[in-house]
Amino acid sequence: MIDGKQKALALAAHISYLFFGVGYVLVPLALYLFYDKQDDFIAGHAKQALMAQVIFGMISAIVAGLTFLLVGLFLWPIVFLLGAVWFCCSIIACFKVINEKEYHYPLLGRF
Repeated sequence: MIDGKQKALALAAHISYLFFGVGYVLVPLALYLFYDKQDDFIAGHAKQALMAQVIFGMISAIVAGLTFLLVGLFLWPIVFLLGAVWFCCSIIACFKVINEKEYHYPLLGRF
């Protein structure tokens, strides 16, 4: 049985992008490292959130770098679209957490 604390921590991992800065990576990373051996529910959600947020952050950084070459200007609409998909997936993940179910981000699978 999953209790309220487990749900709250798993939710925090998925919505940590609201903390801005590097908090969107540090929160799920800390949760994953702390609960990896103790709680599969929290660790699983933290790992999925961490991977999705790191990948989106890397894509955004690459496009930001390419913007200086003017090539990135054409890629920003794709980044905004990926951001919208990421946001929707994190909301879906929050509903899955509330219903005590696993969630795997699209294209990540069980990574």
